[in-house]
Amino acid sequence: MNESPDTRYGPYYPVHPFVEAQNRKRELRKTSNAVCWTLLLAMFLMTGFLYICVAYLKAVGYTGDYSNSGFSGFTPVLYYLANGAGYLVGLAAPALVFFAARHISLNDALPFEKAGFLKICACAFFGTAVCMLANIPANAVAEMEKWFGFSGELPEMPLTGDFPVLTLYFLTIAVIPPLVEELFFRGVVLHSLRKYGDGFAVVGSAILFGLYHGNFVQMVFAFLAGLVMALVVVRTNSLWPSIMIHFFNNGISFVVEMSQRFGGDQMENYVNNSIVVVFLVLGAVSLVYLAITDKKFFRGETVNPYFRLSAKLNALFLNPGGVAVLLFAVLSSFRYLTQY
Repeated sequence: MNESPDTRYGPYYPVHPFVEAQNRKRELRKTSNAVCWTLLLAMFLMTGFLYICVAYLKAVGYTGDYSNSGFSGFTPVLYYLANGAGYLVGLAAPALVFFAARHISLNDALPFEKAGFLKICACAFFGTAVCMLANIPANAVAEMEKWFGFSGELPEMPLTGDFPVLTLYFLTIAVIPPLVEELFFRGVVLHSLRKYGDGFAVVGSAILFGLYHGNFVQMVFAFLAGLVMALVVVRTNSLWPSIMIHFFNNGISFVVEMSQRFGGDQMENYVNNSIVVVFLVLGAVSLVYLAITDKKFFRGETVNPYFRLSAKLNALFLNPGGVAVLLFAVLSSFRYLTQY
């Protein structure tokens, strides 16, 4: 005679949603703690890598080159090689260690599913347009800093007009960051948070992406850019759109800067305004295309009444790693206010 599951294994008592939510909050705090400590490690590695390079060069007999100011005793080429290596080591190494320690498959954490050429391009153009618009609140924060007596200026990397230096500068700001920052923030962070809800993962990863930049102006910009970059990853299950958005945004900054360097302020304004118009038009067309072809692209998710976004964000930062990241970001931001 066949027995029902209830009589064979005892009575089944379903877990109340509130109890389940509490369990998930505890689990989220542990996950967030690991993610935030990994992020802190990455930031310290990136900051300290130049000092490591200086110590190494002194150990092998390098006396330093101070003929170009601002390059910390490096030649300009060595400076950018060290910065590029610092990005790669600082962000990629902790990310890979995180995946290995938590037994996370790279195929799962770094998705590159085929989403279709048109959809990927539409996501990239839409995201780049959002990044253009994100400059408006970022500029407002800069003006607010000036109103309080600070410079409102962002830190700038030293530069010369030599072609090898400009090439390495382009690689350092427009090629390497889109690869390693997407590996970390849309890989380590977004992947780790998605099991607690895609909407929360998008917002949480964007907040950490903003804090990572360590100054109030870029925090605002990076948060908004992080929202759209995480969104396109979630909706396509591919990192290609976010990498493209990151590359377009940073590449445009390089082009505008070079137009000013070699053509003056008038050329800079013309190039900047032309690019903004082109990408805003492409972004608007892409927005319509995505809304028509993917009805769920901009749709929110069902929210558990016992585990809302606010509770998830509390769990994200109410842990030792989360508190440490917040403190580091705030202290770094105030340091920039007084230095620039």
